[in-house]
Amino acid sequence: MTAYSDFMSIMFEPKYGCPLCGDGLVKYYNTNEKTIITLKGKLVCWERVLKCRNKKCSGNSMSFHSAEFKGLTLSGMSFGIDVLAREGELRFEENKTIDEIVEDLQEGGVHLTGAAVSKHLDKYLALISGYHKEKIEEIRQGLAKQGGYVLAIDGTVSVKTKTLYIFRDNISGTILYASLAGDDTDNVKPLIQYVNDIFGKPLAVVSDMQNAFIESVSEVFPGVPHQFCQYHFLKNVGNAILKEKHQQLGTMIRKKEVKKEIEKIQSEVEVKKKMIN
Repeated sequence: MTAYSDFMSIMFEPKYGCPLCGDGLVKYYNTNEKTIITLKGKLVCWERVLKCRNKKCSGNSMSFHSAEFKGLTLSGMSFGIDVLAREGELRFEENKTIDEIVEDLQEGGVHLTGAAVSKHLDKYLALISGYHKEKIEEIRQGLAKQGGYVLAIDGTVSVKTKTLYIFRDNISGTILYASLAGDDTDNVKPLIQYVNDIFGKPLAVVSDMQNAFIESVSEVFPGVPHQFCQYHFLKNVGNAILKEKHQQLGTMIRKKEVKKEIEKIQSEVEVKKKMIN
C-alpha cells in the first residue's frame, strides 16, 4: 500500500474527455487545498475542476470533477472514506467496541477520539442506508435546474467481501445513492437501476472500466455516453510493471538519507507549479 507524502500537495483532475460530446476538457477553476487523513497517511491535496473546451457543447458551462478526488472523503470531513469504511467494518462486521476501534485505528497511525468514531459511525450508517431519501425531491429539482446530471460511479473501498459503491452527480458533487454490494453485474445492475428509477436517465456516465459497470450501464442506460476514467487502469498497470522497483527505490532512498533533499525539491516544484497555474 502506497503511503501519501505529508510534504507535498497533490493535484487531482478528471482523467476523461467531455462526457457529453467527447471533446477535450480544459481548466475551469482550482479548489482550495485541503488535508485528508487516510489509512495510508496524511494527504494534502486540491482539485483542478475542468469544463468542455467546445463552446458549442453544454459541458462548456458545467463543472467536471475528479472521481478519485471525490472518492477520498465525504463533504465536510477531514478523514478519508477508507477510515469511515474501516470503522464501519470493525463495528458492524467484527462487533468491536468504540474503544477497540480507537485502538485499532491508532495502531494504523490514525488518531481519533471515541466521540469522533461515534460521529463517523453515524455517517457510515446514513451513507449506506440511503439518507438522501428524504431529500430526493430537493435533489431532483437541483438536477433539473442545472440541466440534468452526469452520473459518476465509484467503487470506493472494500468492506469484507463487498464494495462500498457511491453514485454522484459529477457536475454538482451531490451524492445520489450509496450501497454495499458485490462486484459482479448481478449486484451492480440493481443499484444503477435504482438511480435510474429515482433520478431518471443521466446526460452521461463516468466510471472505471469494471465489467459490471460497462454491462450494467449499457443495459440500464442504452444510448447514454459512457466515459471511462483511466486513472485506475493506469494505476493497476503501473503497479504490475513498477511496484517492485518502486519499493526497491524507496529502500535505497531511506538508506542513503536523501529524503530531505527530495522533499525540498518537490516542495519547490509545487510552489512553481502553483505560480504558473
